[in-house]
Amino acid sequence: MRSIVVAAVLALGAGQASATEITLGRAGSDQVFVWKDSDAHSEALSLIQANVHKTNPILVFRLLSCMVPVGTKAIITDMGFASHTILVTEGEHAGCRGDIPVEDVR
Repeated sequence: MRSIVVAAVLALGAGQASATEITLGRAGSDQVFVWKDSDAHSEALSLIQANVHKTNPILVFRLLSCMVPVGTKAIITDMGFASHTILVTEGEHAGCRGDIPVEDVR
C-alpha cells in the first residue's frame, strides 16, 4: 500500500508546470536585490520613495533576502505581473528565495 501512495505522489508531482530558468540583472546595475517576499518588496519601495534609505538604510536592508551579482542564474517559482518569486540556483547565495521586479529578468 505504501508503494502505491509513493507512486501516486510522484506521478502528481511530475504533472506540475516546470520552473522557468532565468538570468538576473538589468542595464546600469551590478547587483540584484532579492526581497524576502512581495510585502517586503512593497515596503522597501515605499521606504525608498520616502528617502528613508538615505538616513536609515538598515530599515531597507532588513527587508532583503539577499543581493546577487548581475548574471546570476535563478528559477521563477511564481510568475507575477509586476514581480516574480524566484529561487537563486548558483553562486554564493544559491538557495536564496524571494521577490524581484520583472525588470530584473534578462
